[in-house]
Amino acid sequence: MNFVLLGLLTKTKPLIMRYRVVFATMVALMLWNLAASQTMVSGGIYDNTTWTLANSPYLMTGSIVVFPGVTLTIEPGVEVRVKEYGLSESQYYLETRGTINMVGQPAAPITFRADTALTTVGTWAGFIIKNSQGGSINYNYVNISNAVNCFVYDAGLPGLIQLNESTFSYNFYAIVVGLDLIAENCTFANNDIAIYGWSNFTFNNCVFDNNLSAMSVYASSFEMKNCIVSNNNLGVRLNSGALNGILVKNTLFENNLLAFDNANNGLIDSCNFIDNMEAVTNTTYLNISNSNFDNNTTALQVGFGTKVHDCQIVRNETGVALGPISFGQPMPVIENNRICFNQSYNIDNRTDINMFIPTNCFCITDSAEIEARILDGYDDITRGLISYAIFDTTCTIRQSVVDKSGATTSLKDSEALETVHVYPIPVTDQLTINNSNAFAAYRLVSLTGQEVMGGGLKEGINTVDVSYMPAGTYFLGLYGAGKESLFFTVMHN
Repeated sequence: MNFVLLGLLTKTKPLIMRYRVVFATMVALMLWNLAASQTMVSGGIYDNTTWTLANSPYLMTGSIVVFPGVTLTIEPGVEVRVKEYGLSESQYYLETRGTINMVGQPAAPITFRADTALTTVGTWAGFIIKNSQGGSINYNYVNISNAVNCFVYDAGLPGLIQLNESTFSYNFYAIVVGLDLIAENCTFANNDIAIYGWSNFTFNNCVFDNNLSAMSVYASSFEMKNCIVSNNNLGVRLNSGALNGILVKNTLFENNLLAFDNANNGLIDSCNFIDNMEAVTNTTYLNISNSNFDNNTTALQVGFGTKVHDCQIVRNETGVALGPISFGQPMPVIENNRICFNQSYNIDNRTDINMFIPTNCFCITDSAEIEARILDGYDDITRGLISYAIFDTTCTIRQSVVDKSGATTSLKDSEALETVHVYPIPVTDQLTINNSNAFAAYRLVSLTGQEVMGGGLKEGINTVDVSYMPAGTYFLGLYGAGKESLFFTVMHN
């Protein structure tokens, strides 16, 4: 029996060896076919050249330079893979001193990526545009990954960058803006810095996911609609005052360490801020409305000139933190919000200024429970006092007013504060102030903090001539009614 088995093994061994040879040959053929299916490119391009879809994918095995007067055209759907090279100073690049045209189509984007290290940042240098020598690049509907800087210009950034249905991932810098960026249906994921730069920014239906910094910009104007900003260390930071204003609408900010920093001079409306460490911080001259703040560590840090109204601010660690605010700066207005079930504080007054917020509901009726979640001068003498109202648990009926300022405030008195009306807005010639609470004076202040006009007020109807004022946005402050001042945003056509 053992001799029979030995004979079978002896006869089978050459057969196994033949299978191994055949398998190795097949693998070698597959690798050869894969290499043969790629079009190798490197070096100088001295004549007009087209990279065609038929010859895709292309493999860059070295740096490429498009020389002056020459055009490189890349057809829609082409994929270019860039061979990784070890040292950062030796990374491959695609440079143009002529013209590169790489405009894909919605269903056929043009792709540049690393050859194998698909989840590594900075395996190739990116595009270098020598516009000092007349170099230019036209790009849209592109997918660009793994670059150090996607686009570097040696003589000034372009005036307008317009992107549609493009994806930027695993880059160190994805897009650097010089004047205007308009991005629609784009995705920025896993970049170190997705958007950086200056001036005017417009985003619609874009996704910013898992970047170290989704954007850190110096914005003259900033518009973001129907976007998702999620899982970033830094979501949006405006490094300067947006003189022409911001508009953020119908956008989700979720699971960021810092979702929106230094939001100023504009409107955040109908947005969701969920599971962020810090949701909205360092606000100035901002209108926040109809938005939901849920399960953030700090939902809102509200600065001067900010109005927060008709929002749901629930289940956060801290709901609304007030400050910093200096003497003479317009007080924030917090009204008609549900500020409920925040674990540490519903309201954290980080200023020494008293505030009266009688239109906000805390969803509980026990004043001791409400006080336990208000951090103010009762807890720390360096802070101002927060006066408030108690609503029923449905937030529909106001039951009483808790006034800590020393003055006697009845429910009727507090309601009078809410019947002051300013109209029409926007205004062209005459601004009407219905001064039902007998404020003594008013001030109109520009976005830069400069007083444009001011004066006394009588009880009842007051008319202010604003026809000579430049068009723009202003802040109207009403003063001198005891503990409470009111502020309005006034648009002048």
